[in-house]
Amino acid sequence: MWQKNVRYLDYNASSGISPFVTSQLTEVLNSGLLFANPTSRHRLGQSVRHALYEASLKIAKSFGESIQTDDLVFTSSGTEANQTVLRSIAEDVDLLVMGAGEHSASYEMIAHLSKAEIFELPLLPSGQYDFNALVLALEKARSGGIKKVGLSLFWANNETGVLTDLSSLKEILLSSGLRCILHLDGAQAWGKTPFDLAANQADFTTFSAHKIGAPAGTGIIVIKKGNRLKPLFLGSQAHGLRGGTENTLGILATAAAADKLHPLNFSKHTLPLIQALEKGLLQLSTPVRLWGNEVSRVPNTSRFSFSGFTGYENWVELIDLKGFAVSHGSACKAQVIEPSRVLLKMGASREEALNSLRVSFGPDNTEDDVSNFLIALQEILETKRK
Repeated sequence: MWQKNVRYLDYNASSGISPFVTSQLTEVLNSGLLFANPTSRHRLGQSVRHALYEASLKIAKSFGESIQTDDLVFTSSGTEANQTVLRSIAEDVDLLVMGAGEHSASYEMIAHLSKAEIFELPLLPSGQYDFNALVLALEKARSGGIKKVGLSLFWANNETGVLTDLSSLKEILLSSGLRCILHLDGAQAWGKTPFDLAANQADFTTFSAHKIGAPAGTGIIVIKKGNRLKPLFLGSQAHGLRGGTENTLGILATAAAADKLHPLNFSKHTLPLIQALEKGLLQLSTPVRLWGNEVSRVPNTSRFSFSGFTGYENWVELIDLKGFAVSHGSACKAQVIEPSRVLLKMGASREEALNSLRVSFGPDNTEDDVSNFLIALQEILETKRK
């Protein structure tokens, strides 16, 4: 998946298609059999329907033994999954709690949700949510006569990798005396940290296939039984919850990728790389500030800022010329050079949020990637200090 002379350190943006998924897709395409519409009643259509069912079983299993195929709704992307859930929840609650660190596609959706009152849940400097603020907001809502509250929060932040403390969150919601509908964006948690989806008590959890080794173009909504999702696209597919012919190849590819997920092995491989990277960053000639490193994170992600710079210093482009692909933040905002909203919400200065990078490792990265990246970074810093 590498271009010549470029090492990829941007797995949170997209993982690339794994060799196993490529081989499985090639086999399907070469067979020439799975092309029919899965809603057709003839044998070709029903063979596709059966293949989709088998794929759904594998995907559901990756979320936990208790998750069933009819708990899944497939979409065209993680963005569609998030926005479908947000629209559905917002129409059914009086207060919507939106995390300050949400993905831009979800955060910008707020402006289009007119019915519910919006409360932005702050981030602490650690990158975790301010649960004291959440308790106060829920108490205020209850005293004001509100009975139903929606929440949309990250499971793992895409920029910092920080994990939400789901145990504490669960206790707060259960003790609030309110009907709380919880949505978790799980795109960055899937395959990186072990979990059983049923245990997190989320009513809706969303995922994106291109974060785990499948092609872009497939998102997933997992619905906890007893909850109602209002569809964004009408149609008979997916039990009436998402209209449109199923993306057969995308779902089969997602199943192939999900079947090969081993979160513990992923952590065993990537965590030492992150530890070596951050140790090296703190030894550079220019002071570096690490973000989210003092709390639980997914094992492959590091976010850091350079001190002493005012305007944006073209870090991504300069590092790219050195042969490394990294990110300024969310890939969905990569064409707009502006301070990281997530870091600003964590208390970073504008300069820190602007002069920051995210490195996210995957299964193909090595110790040499870390050492060579640090050398390249030091060379860039020395040039800038002249």
